[in-house]
Amino acid sequence: MPSWKVHLIFDMIILIVILGTLYGWGLITDYILIIFLTLFNLLATISPDIDTPKSNIRKYLSLLLSVIITVYLIINFSLGSIFYGLLGFIIVYLVIRFFPTKHRGATHKLWFSLVFSLGMTSILWFMFNFSGFEFGIYFLIIFWGYLSHLILDKVGF
Repeated sequence: MPSWKVHLIFDMIILIVILGTLYGWGLITDYILIIFLTLFNLLATISPDIDTPKSNIRKYLSLLLSVIITVYLIINFSLGSIFYGLLGFIIVYLVIRFFPTKHRGATHKLWFSLVFSLGMTSILWFMFNFSGFEFGIYFLIIFWGYLSHLILDKVGF
């Protein structure tokens, strides 16, 4: 089973080729977008191991997702109280952090990578309201990150 470092290195090699090609074709010219795509891709690359109960990835990812979801809810739904924002954060964190899972179960399936990628891209779209073209690019880059993890786990080096 490859370590998280091997997953990131493998993903980055292919990601550089993908982003370089998109940049060369003139489909992506914004450097900030390239940085965001890279960050979300790297997050997707390590996400399948969120199903390992004691992993640091699960701990940090559940914290990060809880912050993102809570801030989004506060901004868009005007939760008038810090209490409700804090309560929402705690509930989301506990659900994500302690949800019972089986390692190499659902999060290591192709259908889940599609659902994850679509969900992550949709959250970003709701937050930043980018174009349909950018939606497709974000989706493909996030999907590649997740898929690269699954490919490396199947090959197993």
